[in-house]
Amino acid sequence: MVRRTALILVVIALVALAGCSGLSNSGDSTAVPTENGSEPGPTATAVKATATGTSMSTAAPTTAVSTATVTSSETTDGTATATGTRTSATTATATETPAGTTPATETPTPTETPTATTTPTNTSTGTETTTATGTPTSTETATETPTENTTSTTEAAVGPEPPLDARSIADAHESALQSAGSFTVNASSTLRDPTADGPETETSGARVDLDADTAYQVSSPTEEATRYTYAEGATAYKRNVLSGDSQYETEELGKPLAGSLTGSNRVYETVRAVDYERSDTVTRDGTRLAVYVANGTDSVDTSGALYRGEDVTAFGSTLVMNPETGVVRSLETTRTTDYLSSGEPVTIETTRRFSGVGSTDVGQPGWVDELKND
Repeated sequence: MVRRTALILVVIALVALAGCSGLSNSGDSTAVPTENGSEPGPTATAVKATATGTSMSTAAPTTAVSTATVTSSETTDGTATATGTRTSATTATATETPAGTTPATETPTPTETPTATTTPTNTSTGTETTTATGTPTSTETATETPTENTTSTTEAAVGPEPPLDARSIADAHESALQSAGSFTVNASSTLRDPTADGPETETSGARVDLDADTAYQVSSPTEEATRYTYAEGATAYKRNVLSGDSQYETEELGKPLAGSLTGSNRVYETVRAVDYERSDTVTRDGTRLAVYVANGTDSVDTSGALYRGEDVTAFGSTLVMNPETGVVRSLETTRTTDYLSSGEPVTIETTRRFSGVGSTDVGQPGWVDELKND
């Protein structure tokens, strides 16, 4: 027991001496271990435990992928379509490996791949077909043929108030034509006899120059006959055509033809015999005209010179005048009468129209020279 104790004390002393010797050589020296973990020294070897701690931390937050896709589609029919797709993925990996040594290794590898794809698709399929069928048709119809029903316009009334004074109307018409110096007149008369095969119509038209006292008139009393009259003053040069054959003659009329074509006497007699009422106002060639109408047998006086002695069973008349100048633009009458004493009533339609007031030219026909030279 004593020996064991002594031995232990010797060992402790040796260890203490060895430790003091190492400290005297270098206060902070560090023994470098060999490959087999031993170092040269005294026969007694002391092994010092070494703790090695390795801490390895690996963080790999890597992969952030952002993908945005926008698709826009627009069409001309007013529909717009937009499609958007976004994908975001983030992966983070952290690995910690304690291995006794404490090297810390952090490897952040951020990889972000934003992919933005914008594909605008504009599909415009427009087919425009313009079919302009512009046929502007301006038709102005002044109903001057008397009927039982009349239509009035909304224009303000113009012209004198009824009852119309026959002398004033006729004188204003004559004076206006004389002042204008020229005019064109067209007249027609149609007889409708129920016992005949059809209506009989007589027409005439004349160009008149009052200043030059000349007139050229063409009349057709029947379908087969046409009469041409050129007048200078009271001297008339005539060409009569019947079934294609022409005859020429010169005639003294007794008074100038031009002055007799104004129609003022016919205007006077008609307005005197007919009780007109205001109908409406029409615009013709930019001129406002007053329209007067008469309908029914009560509106006509058969005691005067124009229709004296007639048994009128139906009557109608229309008068259109320019209230500013006084020119009677048209005068129409329609009456059913026993005028022909054929046993059956007949209908007679008469029309007289004036135009080209102040703008009518009268030329001498070529055939007149032959008559003048005879």
